[in-house]
Amino acid sequence: MQTQGKFAKLTVLVITGYLLLSLTTSATAQSDAVRAMYLSAANVPTNIASIHTYPEPPKGLNPLTASDVELATYGFPQRPDKLADPEHYALWEKAMTRAKIRWHGDLKPVLGGGRGMIPVGASRTQPMGELQAQPQTGPKQLSNISGAGVILDNGVKKWNAKTSFINILATMSVPHSQAPHPNGCVASDYYSASLVGLDGEIWYGANGVPFFLPQENAGVLSEVDCAGDASYYAYLGWENSLSTAFQINPGDAVFVVVGANGGGCNSGYVYLTDLTTGVDTPYTVDPNPCSIPQIGRFANWIVWRPCCDGPGPDGAWPLADTADVFFGLGEVLNGAGAYHYPGSQAASTQILTMTDDGGDQDIETVIQGTYTGTAGLIFQTTGCGSECTP
Repeated sequence: MQTQGKFAKLTVLVITGYLLLSLTTSATAQSDAVRAMYLSAANVPTNIASIHTYPEPPKGLNPLTASDVELATYGFPQRPDKLADPEHYALWEKAMTRAKIRWHGDLKPVLGGGRGMIPVGASRTQPMGELQAQPQTGPKQLSNISGAGVILDNGVKKWNAKTSFINILATMSVPHSQAPHPNGCVASDYYSASLVGLDGEIWYGANGVPFFLPQENAGVLSEVDCAGDASYYAYLGWENSLSTAFQINPGDAVFVVVGANGGGCNSGYVYLTDLTTGVDTPYTVDPNPCSIPQIGRFANWIVWRPCCDGPGPDGAWPLADTADVFFGLGEVLNGAGAYHYPGSQAASTQILTMTDDGGDQDIETVIQGTYTGTAGLIFQTTGCGSECTP
């Protein structure tokens, strides 16, 4: 009887293990199928050859109740786990409820679009996580002329299905941008880009000045001219190009998702929606040419002044004055389903401060950690702001 009992228990354990393995295998296969769907379903060309969009969702489709395959087919971001990440789910639910107007306009290539964002004579450094910084506990502090913000580094050397970062998001406020004052304009246009992105590098220009160059990224771009006329757009880009999509307004809140579809030279996924107006649009972006394959090592929440066809060192554009920019519910997901946040105080976290062209004064800083919480960030234009730019 004891032998039969032990055999029965063993049988139950084997069957249970088989069922769990079957469920895990099925879930993995479904996840792979959904990821493949994001690539294959983006078959609608745009006016830019390297960017595709998704079919118009049919009338009556409710993203809140749609299947994972339906979400992927029409370019909506995947449904977060309501129990494991309730704040992300609440934000996703809000975005899906507000997204009522699918935008179909032409994209506008700007700031390098096709000419390349890397200046002649520039040299790539070691990856950002391997740059030498002062020994300390907590995040590293790094200065450069083009980016302020937070970078998480998971240390991977090549794409890893479990540990690479695969999906990053945030909501961001659209700032009111101004031309510099009181010293007047020194350039035709001033820019400020609020972005989330995957991967990126610190480069040194021909004159030795370090600057941050994002890889796959998307967010909010403001452009202001000397007369004070400002334009605001949702935008998307890869390292060698940047394109604006629909117009937005100061004070709007924009929800941005950037995803990696398997790393390497595969297309990246971008979803943009204005939570204030209800306009949304999804894309895949080809890394064409694929000069640096994506590995999902870095997750970036950045305020950036673009390069590399402007009047500053190595083509940096001067920074528009924006006062405060707010990022809310920033997080990044790796392939194993673990979430990480821009408030991280780990030694592998990097805090970027943007300086003027000469590297003498800070012009954009970020506040993270205790004051802003795990997922929030505050950016501030400081010191002389754009007037620092010669």
